[in-house]
Amino acid sequence: MKFVFIQVCLLLFVSIVVLPQGWQQTAGTPEGGGVTDMVVRESNQHLFVATASFNFPNGDMGGVRRSTDDGATWENLWDVYIARTIIDGGDGNLYASIWPYPQDEGMYRSTDNGDTWGSPLITVPSGDNIFSIALNPTTTVQTIFAGTRNGPLRSTDNGNTWSPANNGIPTNSWVRDIEVDSNGIVAAATTNGVFISSDNGNMWQQATGITDTIVKIIFDYPLTTDNPGGETRLLGGSDNGQLVEALASNTYLTYTLGALLDPNKEFAGVWITLLKNENEKKYGVATFPRNNEEGGYYESTDNGQTWNQENTGLPSNPKTSALTGSVVETRKSTQINEYVGLFENTNGGARIFKRETVVSVERINDLSPVSYQLKQNYPNPFNPTTNIEYSIPEVSFVQLKVYDVLGNEVATVVSEEQSAGTYRANFFADNLASGLYVAQLRAGNFLKTIKMNLIK
Repeated sequence: MKFVFIQVCLLLFVSIVVLPQGWQQTAGTPEGGGVTDMVVRESNQHLFVATASFNFPNGDMGGVRRSTDDGATWENLWDVYIARTIIDGGDGNLYASIWPYPQDEGMYRSTDNGDTWGSPLITVPSGDNIFSIALNPTTTVQTIFAGTRNGPLRSTDNGNTWSPANNGIPTNSWVRDIEVDSNGIVAAATTNGVFISSDNGNMWQQATGITDTIVKIIFDYPLTTDNPGGETRLLGGSDNGQLVEALASNTYLTYTLGALLDPNKEFAGVWITLLKNENEKKYGVATFPRNNEEGGYYESTDNGQTWNQENTGLPSNPKTSALTGSVVETRKSTQINEYVGLFENTNGGARIFKRETVVSVERINDLSPVSYQLKQNYPNPFNPTTNIEYSIPEVSFVQLKVYDVLGNEVATVVSEEQSAGTYRANFFADNLASGLYVAQLRAGNFLKTIKMNLIK
């Protein structure tokens, strides 16, 4: 999986995350018995999904699907037995592991946004699979890695020729995920732990501290305001609910336990949302259930210290098998789009759910008001957005929250220390039901509420 980052926009606008209200199923469902992988292209925001078949060849076909309208409709770009993984390569091309049975499974490249896929760059024999794909853009000629049941395969000439690159990795290691950091260090998540190569895959060294199967890895780069000594981390998710981490200063070779979500859940996806406007990050994890446990989505906003399950809107015991997202930014707002895919192993079992977070707080001016104020929202009634304006006369820790009429908190609009000034927050209520809501401003010793009427 690859992850989308956003651009800087500062000046008079200060953005605060409006917490999302729940997941909603997309209007359309890509064909397949279940989602195996998914990615949003940064260049055009098109959503690509890889699916597996059900009751092949008589039921739903697997393959590569594309939506250019946020999941409302889907194009079947290629019907096959299974499309196993798909990435946005960062070189302007898409790469996917596809099994067009009865032909062998292979890695394919699309240079035209998924319309065509050409001949395979490499195939693996019957009994083998390609679980993961990664590119090393730091090499003079692009290096491509394929993670298989028998270790990594590597091409050092942009996919023209291939050879095993498993020196130091046990032969029985399935490479479930493979990633390359910004300095060209390659990490392989395997059924025998994590292996690191500092020489583009010539030699691998096994990391200490873990022996479990690691299924997903991602490099977590420090923010610009991190404390001195902040460094890149490599996060890994296991098949028994463990989130582990290693630091670049140890070349990612020493792992410690970061969190234990649930031993009966397998990591299905990890996505880091980098918000440069706020200079903060949000972490998301999708888990696939085992032993009749509940799968679903977890998120963390404190650097992975604590995790909260956020399954509102998902079906009961969701079989979440993939996770991706995107960030769309304008000058006045930022929208975070998160997507989870399900693997329900049935016809129509590749359902997609989306969750939106709208980020928008405008600092109107730097003048110091003479008192705390919370004005009536406008428009009111509203559908689905409204503005909430407030003023603070001095530096204060500000909390602006929204509650339903029963007193249940439905959104945290602002929760941070702010300078004196007048602010305008945009509240997005697309996932809330019609009715009365209460907005509450708490700053210093000041507390005030207003009623808001949502009509859909």
